[in-house]
Amino acid sequence: MNNDRKLIRFNASTGFSVVLEFGNIEEKKDYEEKIKNAGLQCETIADFNLNMDQADLFMDMRSRECREQFDLEDWI
Repeated sequence: MNNDRKLIRFNASTGFSVVLEFGNIEEKKDYEEKIKNAGLQCETIADFNLNMDQADLFMDMRSRECREQFDLEDWI
């Protein structure tokens, strides 16, 4: 079983720093591609801690509720 976290960080068109966590590599890569195609820089990060790391928005895309609330088009 792979316990590596699947995280990306990007600076949205609004200037906010956004971190997204995914449950699988395919979904992570799909979002990365959309972000990069919008002309924004996107990076894979190894870990993220809400209490220690900096981000304006963190969304756990493994959660159905987070996926429903987060519209990538609003950020790119």
